[in-house]
Order: sequence, then C-alpha cells, then structure tokens
Amino acid sequence: MTLAQMEVFLKVAQTGSFTKAGEELGLSQSAVSHALAGLESELGFLLIHRSRAGIQVTPNGERMLGYIRQILRATEQMKQEAAQLTGLQTGTVRVGTFPSVSTKWLPPILNQFQSRYPEIEVKLHEGGYDEVEKQIRTGAVDLGFIPVSKEQTDYDMEMLKNDCLVLLLPAGYPLHLHPSPAIEQIAAEPFILPKKGCDLHIKKLFREKNVQPNIRFEMENDEAIVAMVRAGLGISILPEMTLPLDMTGVHRVLMGEEIYRTIGIATTSRDSLSPAAKKFWETVTAWVKENGKNT
Repeated sequence: MTLAQMEVFLKVAQTGSFTKAGEELGLSQSAVSHALAGLESELGFLLIHRSRAGIQVTPNGERMLGYIRQILRATEQMKQEAAQLTGLQTGTVRVGTFPSVSTKWLPPILNQFQSRYPEIEVKLHEGGYDEVEKQIRTGAVDLGFIPVSKEQTDYDMEMLKNDCLVLLLPAGYPLHLHPSPAIEQIAAEPFILPKKGCDLHIKKLFREKNVQPNIRFEMENDEAIVAMVRAGLGISILPEMTLPLDMTGVHRVLMGEEIYRTIGIATTSRDSLSPAAKKFWETVTAWVKENGKNT
C-alpha cells in the first residue's frame, strides 16, 4: 500500500464523494477508484460501501481511518523536520475553529503567521464546539480552539481568554435600569436562546439558580439573535466575542466578571505536534496575550 492510496481514501471519507476527492487531489475519478481498489485489495476488505444513496465508510474502513491519519500525520511531521534541518519552514497545519474565533481572532493571526512563514499552509475546519473537539480527538485537525471545561482531560490545552457573557436588551427595556439584573429577573422575560455551544453556558446559569428561562425562540446565528432583540422580540445572552459590530438599538449589560466562557487552544499531544503546528500554536498564544483583551 502507498501513502497516495491512503490520502485518496481519507479524502473520499472526508468529502463523501469520489468526484470531490479527485478535484481536491487533482486526480480523475477513475484514478481515485483505482487507488481505493488497490488499498482495499492490499487490506483484504472493503473500505467504502457504494450504493444509489451515495458512499459510506464501512466499519472496517472507520477502524483503518484512525491508523491512516496517524501515518499521514507522522509523514507530514517527518517532512517538516527534514525541512527544518535544511533551514526551511514548510508544511501544513490543520486548525479547528468556531465562528467567533474565526471572525475576531483568525484574520490578524493568519496575516501575522503567513507573513512570517509564507511556505506553511494553514487549512481551517470550522464547526461547533462538539465538532471541533471531535476533530481534535480523531486527528482530523492538528489543533483547535475550544471552550475549556473541568471535564476535559484528554487534551494538552492552553487557556487563552475569559470571554464574558453579556445580557442583550432592546433599547429602553426596563431591565436595563438594573446595573446587574438577577438570573431570576432574566428568567421572567421572553428569552432568545442561542443554539450549539453557547447554550450550555447559558443553561448552566439558570440551572445553578434552579430557574427555567421563558424561551420564546432558539437561534443559531448571532447576528439574527441581535436583530430579534433589537426588534423587541425578547432578550438574550451571548459571549462578548460573538457580538457583531453594529449593536445599534441594543443595550448591553455585563453579566459579571466571573460569568464567562474560557476559550483555549488544544491538541491531543503538544509534544507530537509537527514543527509547523508548533509555530502556529506559538503565534496564537503570543497574539492573544498581546491583543486578546481588545477583541
């Protein structure tokens, strides 16, 4: 079996399509099929189940994917180590990220990183909190940004910032007269609950006070939540980093310095990161230390 065959199988599994895998790898569909067939022949079992509904990785294929990711990662690390020995900085870094980090942090971080290491390619994989954690755990990314919790023990992690939660109220809403409204007061108002990730922190606030919020709507898009608050359809709570630039017509009340989500950068093993990934880790931590308070 060859590394090229492994790369083809991994790309087919990621894209769910022979055609898309070929496009991303610069191969014809027949070349993709041939490479996959060769790998299946070498292993002695099917990796992909083909049907009219599409393609699906077989249970045996899922087991092989873990090994293949390790092999390809080790190969990439070897290439980067060799490049370092010759005085070059090359390679690829795969980064898991969620929307607020992608919007507020990554543009200046990537600009700085690429100016310093122009030969290193950065590939971004955006998703929700759970999706990024899965990507880190399975090796689909080298490192990723995730909220930090006490339950997380499977990662090497560095905490970057405490992102305060902010209560959002329509302009002129009576509750804004309270400098720090109680959770019980908030629970009595029509509430717009953010979905996917932030909802865990917000539900915890209500659960700790043993109260149920009056949920009127559940929304995924942060700008849509702000727009609905502006229209007087309810109040909401969002982390400060998720807020859009235009907050016209919306009153913001800090929930308290001790009420926040903690954002960190994580990997399965920092010692096993490739040289390029280590450079990206160092760039992120240095940039957030210098600029994080203002973002």
